[in-house]
Parts: sequence; C-alpha cells; structure tokens
Amino acid sequence: MTTYQATYCPRCGTELGAKHVDGRDRQYCASCDRVEWRNPVPCAGVAVVDPERGALLTRRDVEPGVGKWTLAGGHMEVDESPPEAAARELEEETNVRVDPADLHLLDAYTISRTTEKHVVSIGYVVPADATAGTPEPGPEVQTVEWLTPGEFAASDRVYLEPHDQRFERAWTHVTAD
Repeated sequence: MTTYQATYCPRCGTELGAKHVDGRDRQYCASCDRVEWRNPVPCAGVAVVDPERGALLTRRDVEPGVGKWTLAGGHMEVDESPPEAAARELEEETNVRVDPADLHLLDAYTISRTTEKHVVSIGYVVPADATAGTPEPGPEVQTVEWLTPGEFAASDRVYLEPHDQRFERAWTHVTAD
C-alpha cells in the first residue's frame, strides 16, 4: 500500500505495470503477482473554541500552505485513534493540552490538493475551558491566535482550504446555544 503513486514495487523493486481489478486500473507487480493498493492518508484535527476569544488558529510554517491559517491537526500515527492524534497534534502545534475523551466529533472530509496525495481528515471540537496550557507556536507553526469568524473575515489572513469550513462549523457548534 502506498500514499503516492509508485513507479516500482515497494517489495521487490520491479517496475509496476497496470491491471484491471475491482473495476479500476491499478498498479500491479507482475513479479510479486500483487496489486499495489493506493490509499488515502488519515489525519485528525481539533478546533478549540472560546465564545469570548474565538477559535484557536495556527499560521503554518511548513508545507502545504506556509503562511496560511488552519486549525491544529496533522497525520495520525499508526498506534493512535483519531481523537488521540487530534489531541497530540493540538499540543505539538499550540502547547494546548486536551484529554482525547473530551473531544466531540465535528466532521470528516477528503482533501486532494494534488493528484498525488489524498487525505481523509477527521475533525473534532472542544470548548476552551476543557483544555490546559498557554497557546504558543510549536515547531511547524509561525504563530497562534484566537480569532472569531468576523475578525478573520475583516483581516487579510488566508485559510488553507478547507479549514475555513471547519472553523465555521466549530464556531457554530460551540456558540449556537
């Protein structure tokens, strides 16, 4: 299984060909007699929302989207559940800690910014009063700020899409009462 389209078999190094399997043309290794399945990458993220201050946003310092604004999130590790990954990414990127059990499922979507890599992102939301720690940027983040949707819209900041949609959903989820 690969994330990116492979040219050679990851097991034996033979150049991959194509074979029609399950209604699709798939990469195939004739030497190993096996299909090289290509699957999306699972990611998880979390929106921390405070009705007074806004949602905790990060300005990215790594690709994709250097300089663009997102909610904390990233790739899941092999030994993590989605809530555990979201909590870990939040702490790594913002120094804010949360118990994964306190996260509420918000959404899931697919992202394909290129033809190469496809992501399935699982989003969570948590009220700020269920978190601990002082927000500060981690190594992949330029800055961390609390912003309401109105403040963001009135600024010249740019989202890494589709984080704008998740930000709006999270804000509504916490402040809709």
